[in-house]
Amino acid sequence: MTREYLRQLLHRLGVRAGISKVHPYRYRHTFSINYLRNGGNVFTQKELLGHSDLEMTEKYVRIAQVDAAKGHRKAGPVDNWRL
Repeated sequence: MTREYLRQLLHRLGVRAGISKVHPYRYRHTFSINYLRNGGNVFTQKELLGHSDLEMTEKYVRIAQVDAAKGHRKAGPVDNWRL
């Protein structure tokens, strides 16, 4: 299976499912964010994704941190006291 074949396959599946902009990078990005959201280690993630340094991994860390902050504001007990 070549990269181009995989790209075409994902595109066709996206069209059939009614989802636009389906491509391999979207799955890689989704994996990266969810990996960190679920407590994954940035050094392990770097190795899994084949990054040569932590620069790209840090991008995903920032996104996951923003998500965590939003989640805390939404569900944190102090922020939701009804006094």
